[in-house]
Amino acid sequence: MISDLVRYPGYKRDYRAYVVRPKVAYTSPAILLLHDRWGLTEEVREFAHRLVHEGYVVMAPDLYDGKHPQSEGEAKQWMHQLTLKDGLEEVRLALAWLRNQAYTKSHLTSVVGFEHHGTLGLLSGILPRFHPRAIVLFCSPVSQVIDQVRGLHSAVQAHFGERDRNVPRGDVEAFQMALATAGVPYEVHIYAGLKHDFVRPGSKDYSEEAARLAWERMLSFLSTQMAR
Repeated sequence: MISDLVRYPGYKRDYRAYVVRPKVAYTSPAILLLHDRWGLTEEVREFAHRLVHEGYVVMAPDLYDGKHPQSEGEAKQWMHQLTLKDGLEEVRLALAWLRNQAYTKSHLTSVVGFEHHGTLGLLSGILPRFHPRAIVLFCSPVSQVIDQVRGLHSAVQAHFGERDRNVPRGDVEAFQMALATAGVPYEVHIYAGLKHDFVRPGSKDYSEEAARLAWERMLSFLSTQMAR
């Protein structure tokens, strides 16, 4: 496994990302991994390493540019400070950088994202160029992007806790209906009795069983979509 911190160019400044890939000579499909409100933590790096062991190149943009929130309130504030417009631009440039590396298969790129940053990943599916083959969301608020679902070029898989107060059940149902109406290939999984952070190790709401099931579902979905 080869890992590195890289800089990729933006219009106003350069962005940072953690990139990890298999230590092999051949090219691999690639995943853009968008971290949750806590930033580019060791948990996110471990998630990236697990994906590399499945045969993927993984790029995890550091959306906080090297900083780490010190409290729950600060984490939420930083997460929501990144607007959909600015965040989508950063994601677009990351996808372009990732597709241009000699060790990736440029036509086989997907996005996996958590919370609000996962919503940015969803919007990458409407890009006219560099849109991903598949998008996987974990606990992402979807109400503000439902009207844009009809423009998606990517298949979507989404995971929600049944008792997640940040993503009400009504929003999830409206999201499903919008995907179906738009003819977007999708899977939506709702985990009974679980709250917002059910897939984040260390959280009091973490469920090892549900996280394992979500991981297996994600791998199956990505494999199917990458094979198209």
